[in-house]
Amino acid sequence: MNLIKKSEKKLRNVENFWGFKRRKFYRIRKIWSFMKKSVQIAIVIGIAVIIGGIGYQFSETTWNKVSVDEYYEKDGKVSHVVYPDNPQVLSVLQINKDKYILGENIFYVISNLQPMDQGTVVFLTPMDKIYYSIEFDGATKEFEKGYFRPQLSKLRDICEKEELVGEWTVFFKGYEQFTINFEVMNEILPGSEIHYQKCDTPTLVVPTDLEERMNESQIKLEP
Repeated sequence: MNLIKKSEKKLRNVENFWGFKRRKFYRIRKIWSFMKKSVQIAIVIGIAVIIGGIGYQFSETTWNKVSVDEYYEKDGKVSHVVYPDNPQVLSVLQINKDKYILGENIFYVISNLQPMDQGTVVFLTPMDKIYYSIEFDGATKEFEKGYFRPQLSKLRDICEKEELVGEWTVFFKGYEQFTINFEVMNEILPGSEIHYQKCDTPTLVVPTDLEERMNESQIKLEP
C-alpha cells in the first residue's frame, strides 16, 4: 500500500514538473511572440522614417533651386527659382512651405473644423506687425482655404521690402505660445520687382474684401 502511495506521489511530482515546464514554455512563447510583433512594428516605423527622410532628401536634391541672378543670367532657362513645398502644420492649420521668396503666394488650409471651433489665425511679419489674419467658424464651414502674398502696403504701413524679409510667425489668437514659422528670403520672383519698389505701386493680389475684413476684425493693425 505504501508502495502504491509513493508511486502516486512520484507520478504527481512528475506531472507537476512537466506542467510547470509547459506553462513556462507557453510564457516564453508568448513573450517571444510579443517581442516579434514589437520588432516588426519597430522595423515598419523605421522603414517609414527612412523612406520619408530619403524622399525629402531626394526632393531637395532633385529640385535644384537657383538664384534669381542665375535665372536672369540664363534667360530663365533654369529648373526652379523658388523653394519646394514643405508643409508646415499647426493643429488644423497648414501652410504649403517653410521658405518663400518675395512675390510668391502663401497658401493655407484650415481643415477638419468641428462646430465648436472658432478663432483667428494671425500672420506676424519679422517686424512683429500683423500682416494678415483669417477668421474661421466650424459651425458654418468645415474648412477654410486661400492665399495671400507679402508685399508693400500703405494700409499696413509697410513700405520697405526689408520689413517682409526674415522669419514670420503664425499662431492662433489667444494661443500665442504655440506657433509655426516660415521664412521669406531676400529674393524677388522674376517679373515682380516693380511691386517692391514703392508703397503706392499697384498691388499684386489683394482680396477684394481685405479692407472690410480688417475693419471688422477684432485684431487691430499696428501703425
